[in-house]
Amino acid sequence: MDHEVSRRGLLGAAGAVAAGASITALAPGRAWAAAATGDAAAPGDPGDLRVLPGDGRYETLSQGFNQRWTSEPRYIQLIAHDAGAVSAVREALDRGLRPTVRSGGHCYEDFVENTGGAILDLSTRKGVYRTKDKYGATTYCVEAGATNWDVYTQLFRRYDVTLPAGSCYSVGAGGHICGGGYGVLSRRDGLTVDHLVQVDVVTVRGGRVEVTSAHRSDEAGSATAELFWAHTGGGGGNFGVVLRYYFAELPKPPARVWLSSIAWPWADILKKPEDFSRLMKNFGEFFAAHSSAREPVYHRLFSILKLTHRTNGNIALFSQWVGEDTGPLDEFLAAIESGLDTPATVQLAEAGGLFLPYPDRRRQMPWLQATQTLNGSGANQRGKYKSAYHRKPFSDENIAATWTWLTRDVPGLDLTQTLVQIDSYGCRINAVDPCTTAVPQRDSCMKLQYQTYWTVPAQDEAHLEFLRGFYQDVYRETGGVPEISDATRDLGTDGAYVNYPDVDLGIATDPAPSYPRLYYKENYPRLQQVKRDWDRGNVFHHKQSIVAPA
Repeated sequence: MDHEVSRRGLLGAAGAVAAGASITALAPGRAWAAAATGDAAAPGDPGDLRVLPGDGRYETLSQGFNQRWTSEPRYIQLIAHDAGAVSAVREALDRGLRPTVRSGGHCYEDFVENTGGAILDLSTRKGVYRTKDKYGATTYCVEAGATNWDVYTQLFRRYDVTLPAGSCYSVGAGGHICGGGYGVLSRRDGLTVDHLVQVDVVTVRGGRVEVTSAHRSDEAGSATAELFWAHTGGGGGNFGVVLRYYFAELPKPPARVWLSSIAWPWADILKKPEDFSRLMKNFGEFFAAHSSAREPVYHRLFSILKLTHRTNGNIALFSQWVGEDTGPLDEFLAAIESGLDTPATVQLAEAGGLFLPYPDRRRQMPWLQATQTLNGSGANQRGKYKSAYHRKPFSDENIAATWTWLTRDVPGLDLTQTLVQIDSYGCRINAVDPCTTAVPQRDSCMKLQYQTYWTVPAQDEAHLEFLRGFYQDVYRETGGVPEISDATRDLGTDGAYVNYPDVDLGIATDPAPSYPRLYYKENYPRLQQVKRDWDRGNVFHHKQSIVAPA
């Protein structure tokens, strides 16, 4: 979900007890490797806190962003220190409880919700600072509880650098980065994990619960080198509790960017169905032609085509261009509109769920302000999501199915928040070998996210069924999923994105689930070996976790 409301501060134990809250204070212990990592407790910090049933925060902290998922954990442990994280994992194991980990709470599926277990909540660990890695090199450190907005504001204001991460402000770094997070600057600067050099993780190995520092420069083939690699796209909840990420040589953000937002009214498109087809073709063909690793101009362009259900009212195109000369942006817009009889309107820029009219087709803004404008996590609702990587322009079958489902009515079902969002992809992302990181999709030009949102629980199954049918129909040519391309099949698709999990792709207990193939491709066996080496007891698991080989 491409989503500043920081969750700040942790109540002191004394104040909490005085207020009669159901909280247990744990001794903070000695911060692990504080000199090396800057992970010392703030003065007066009472340490980790436990939220139990009956506490006024229990319901909120038991639930993430997606309102479909609720749970009743035995407790929620708010982690403030490394020592507290180690103790929390050890205690959960001693008590026979399953530990799950939350940073920002944006997991699309119920992988963190944990009835009867222990949720380890890192959302108060929001540090973003410069420090040394395990080898003494200067790096930028991002703690797991930092949100995208924490990352952007601190890196920019303090160091004039940035991380090419997602646009959704409240997404937490803990899960976003290890899944191979991407964002508006990724065509220019690559994925988040392309800049990663070290990760600190609480691991359970050989009966020992401890903090392990895994670095890109560790001896090739060593256990820690493989653990590092697994965190460059293997996804969260598989190997341990991520505490911190370290990055080297981060890119400078642009001083200013151009934003453009135009739209086509559905009322007009319905009169000219061929314009819908032409629009999808134009978008796909443009990015298929301008997304190679050596693209000289359009690596500075990011664009999103939002194909909404017709009841929404408008199909929208948002673009960000890095550069003073707007000629390439204008040429791109002209290419997208080529052959359409339906005129585009000077439309509205989405900003945190509001809409701001542009006086022209484009507007120049300072980069951080533009980034804030795009902070669209939206309201907390019920949601379902699916994803696909595309390597080629859309086929006629893709387009026809998309039209059919976006113009279909279902009596009694509100589909105004149902859409497929088509993000431009590739360029510098595609400059990395598929096996260098655990993200194997390195020759795509578009990434798609199918989404539907609603508020009434009674409509759950109808929305799930609609999105499932939509997705399967679009990819009917390849078995109902965006099948991967390999040496024997040069397909237009290349799997799905692990950070947009979808249990319709199977779960770990199925005899032959498709998610390992679609998320990880040829990298899955190597990830399985890392799982066997570092979590043989499967302490950290969820419905689509990596399964160690037998």
